Amino acid sequence: MRLTCGDESADVRLEGESAVMDGRPVTFEASRRDGRIEAIRIGQDVFRVRVAREKERVFVWCAGEVWEFLRAGKRAARMAEAPGGLVAPMPGLVRKIVAKAGSSVARGDVILILEAMKMEHAIRAPQEGTVRRIIHAEGELVDAGAVLAEIE
Repeated sequence: MRLTCGDESADVRLEGESAVMDGRPVTFEASRRDGRIEAIRIGQDVFRVRVAREKERVFVWCAGEVWEFLRAGKRAARMAEAPGGLVAPMPGLVRKIVAKAGSSVARGDVILILEAMKMEHAIRAPQEGTVRRIIHAEGELVDAGAVLAEIE
């Protein structure tokens, strides 16, 4: 994938516990808790990190600074991974369910609120339809990519 940050951009390919950035290998060791990366060790240096995603934007908190990365170019929509479903863009907590199974929704209507990185993210209907089901209950933790609801 191609990432941009400010005026800089790089081709990045992740391969397990290593990455190739513009042809240069970078080996790291990730420390995870509940499936989320909490720290990365590169050589003898350890960096605590937090990551939040919003569509094509990725925010990374590391060493007291925040960077915003953009995926250059379009990627396939996540809807293709779960036809008729809404997926979690990042790990988080289902804070509030707004729509109920059987309710009609318009494109852009809020289906539920996901809390991640101490921020609330409105998960919206990608199309007009009927909410077939809500997969998770309020208060449940979900992983990135987890199907949250289905709309038909």
